[in-house]
Amino acid sequence: MSNHDSTKKRKIENHDEQNGLIQSIVPSAPTPTNNLNLIPTNNPNMDFQINKMGNMTDCNFYLPDAGDNSGLAFSVAAQDAYFSKDNKNTCAYVGSMLCLVVPAFKNSVEAAFDGIGIRPRFISLPSDANENNISISSSNLDWSSILVVFGYCILTLFKIDNIKLFNPDSDWTTKRPVLDRIEELRAKVGCPGKYLRIPFDEKSEDAIRTMLGTHALCTSVISFLMNSFNHPDSQISSLCNYLSYTISWSGDMRVFTVMNKWLLKTKSPVLSGSRVKLEVDNLEETIKAITSHTYPQYFSHLCSASELFHLDVSRFPNLFYVALVLEKGWDDVDIEYYCDHISGANYKTVCELLKVHRKAMANNRVSTRRMPTIPGI
Repeated sequence: MSNHDSTKKRKIENHDEQNGLIQSIVPSAPTPTNNLNLIPTNNPNMDFQINKMGNMTDCNFYLPDAGDNSGLAFSVAAQDAYFSKDNKNTCAYVGSMLCLVVPAFKNSVEAAFDGIGIRPRFISLPSDANENNISISSSNLDWSSILVVFGYCILTLFKIDNIKLFNPDSDWTTKRPVLDRIEELRAKVGCPGKYLRIPFDEKSEDAIRTMLGTHALCTSVISFLMNSFNHPDSQISSLCNYLSYTISWSGDMRVFTVMNKWLLKTKSPVLSGSRVKLEVDNLEETIKAITSHTYPQYFSHLCSASELFHLDVSRFPNLFYVALVLEKGWDDVDIEYYCDHISGANYKTVCELLKVHRKAMANNRVSTRRMPTIPGI
């Protein structure tokens, strides 16, 4: 280890000794809570133990000076993440922001860094700014803005939308779903109209989700959210409830929820049809897998990689497409046109199933096959 690295390590350790924990960002103005140390970490030392040998990339990881609660470190990380063109650096900046607000994410972020070849270069601000050619702005993000950016980073870790599957023809270059969510985040924490450098570009969002959004980190995040529903700080409580609600039943889970809404809850006779018996069997198996999970609403985010096949559309293409048509209200022209987007769906079969469903609903007839249900959805 070089003298500089040894000095840096001692500096980080001294910082921890003074603070006890790496203190979370705290608002400048008084709030119901002094900091956001919501989940204590077993190892407060932010000197990550990155042991992987090989092609490692040194990336800036920002910390506040001992006693600094100005939000400077978070603000610099947020700015660098927005302008970053390198995936590893982007992940390092986002990891820094996550740990600044919730130190308990440290172990999961460390493991993610190790897996993608990031070696954090710790920079304590403002003391290390000149040494690292970092320009310090006179205006840092305030507490509400920090919570919005933090919430956005949390959502980016997860696959919330499945645009290509549910909106195959939509052009999201000018209107992305995340823009609406940012406005919702603003409303939840009381941060209207302030300019924030979010969202990141889609390439960066994909990198954050696929490189940083590991199973371990997503599990830590969901644990944090669930433990903070009733936090005494109303902003934090509101934020965590919103994030949890948005992540629940999202992403690949929508493959199931659309069928649940239009076929299972209505007890559609489509489920009794012999022509799709195998698909219904697969759907029943999927329901049982989701139900057996500790948190069914987060199944696609917390299940093992080997369990994700339960949500593969190819297991029930006709059932899914029937439900999607009912959801979208498509006419016959749309049904035929979009059918090609769903691999395995048969246009003729779908039309026949739709006819069965609509006639049965009009006459209050239901399926004769009993299907398992999932409470709370």
